[in-house]
Amino acid sequence: MNKRYFFNTLKALFLLLLVSGGTACNSWLDVKPENEQPNDEFWNNKEEVDAVMMGAYQQLRSSLELLVRWGELRGDVTILGPGLTSNENMLAVKGLEIKDTNPICKWQQFYNAIGRCNAVIRYAADVLPRDKTFTQKACDAYVAEAKWVRALCYFYLVRTFRDVPYVTEPYLNDSQEFRIPKSDGMEILKTIAADLRECAQQIPVAYDPGSWENKGRATVWALYALLADIYLWTEQYDETIAMCENIEKSGLYTLLPTESWYQIYNPGNSEESIIELQWSAAQLQTNNLFAWFYNESNNNNYAISDAAMSKFAEFPDETDVRGSGGSYIEASAKVWKYAGTATGVENLRESSQRDANWIFYRLADVLLMKAEAYVMRGAEGDSDAAYAIIRQIRERAGYTMHPDMPDSQSEAIDLVLDERLRELCFEGKRWFDLVRVAVRNDGQYKNKLVSLLLQNVAAKDRPLYQAKLQNTYGYYLPINESDMIASGGVLVQNPYYL
Repeated sequence: MNKRYFFNTLKALFLLLLVSGGTACNSWLDVKPENEQPNDEFWNNKEEVDAVMMGAYQQLRSSLELLVRWGELRGDVTILGPGLTSNENMLAVKGLEIKDTNPICKWQQFYNAIGRCNAVIRYAADVLPRDKTFTQKACDAYVAEAKWVRALCYFYLVRTFRDVPYVTEPYLNDSQEFRIPKSDGMEILKTIAADLRECAQQIPVAYDPGSWENKGRATVWALYALLADIYLWTEQYDETIAMCENIEKSGLYTLLPTESWYQIYNPGNSEESIIELQWSAAQLQTNNLFAWFYNESNNNNYAISDAAMSKFAEFPDETDVRGSGGSYIEASAKVWKYAGTATGVENLRESSQRDANWIFYRLADVLLMKAEAYVMRGAEGDSDAAYAIIRQIRERAGYTMHPDMPDSQSEAIDLVLDERLRELCFEGKRWFDLVRVAVRNDGQYKNKLVSLLLQNVAAKDRPLYQAKLQNTYGYYLPINESDMIASGGVLVQNPYYL
């Protein structure tokens, strides 16, 4: 098989693509014999290690639309806007009629990022004797950073597909087996959590003062945030709380005051932020978040649901900075988080300013994860601790009134989910929040997901839609048809789609 076609098969998952400045440098793919990779010609200096590491982040940037769709599209907050209301594939996603040919099922970019990370982990140490300016400490830091990005990718894949191929070695040559069967998703989560724990001492605490890298590259604080999230999924609540407290005790992050709340999104990289995917209009780097969520031509792909807007109106005498003019615009149902320079529809970004970052983790998210862990752990005093966090988040948003203290775990979960909706809507969290709650404790709270999703379904369609949601395997996507074929029968389709 000619290497230029690797990207149409599973072999692309393991092929090392070297990058420089965020652009793939793959001319060597066409000139090297099929069984020879230039590992000996590369990995000569620290700049080349850095180039491959930055290539992993570039793959995540290239995955931005999937980050949006995987995390938001099937939830109760985001509906299709005018730009997608005739798109059969996206209508199928909203209608839970997803086929394995749907583009939402493509995972290649995440495995491309994993391949780059695997290469850094495998080859960074080879640079030490070749570049005397490349220290062991720097090498260890790159390896730890690569393990963080790899763990993040697998975390997305497991939450989206459940069981996926788990690969930790770079592609070397054509004699290497590239058809890898799926591994159990929960086992993958346990493995990547162990990986992260092992590299916590090597990953950077910080980069140069004032550098974008402090918010745009993995740090130990990003590691703790990712671990906290993973532990929520594996139902290890003591560990979730401990990771969140590590971040709080650092003193590096703070909730922005109400009047500064929108600075989370513009200019971004705020004191609340832990890690974000970076764009910079000054470097001619923009993205499509503005076009997808707002769009001056009223052709936006995504909009806010009426059900979600109603969550901001539960206390009509209160003003929530995250409400209309903050997270969305009520009159048009357009999303404002990525469209403005400040709160208020009059503060529209210029075309040259459409470089909003994509936030992976920020302090408010971490605090709400901690609140959820308290609710699920249910030890003495945990209910009060969770409620205190909810009040803290609400008061930052401008509230002076608060819902009553919940009487049961079920009501407390509702309180946390509602606050996560208001705080984190359109940040790629909502669908994963609903699934996490629904599959926990053998589906004890599955009906929460069902009831929330039914709010956006026409009454005549609800019985069929509700029936589809009873099978939790349906919360995960099918493996793409092309990957199933390329695997030669090694991959087994997700059970819901058989």
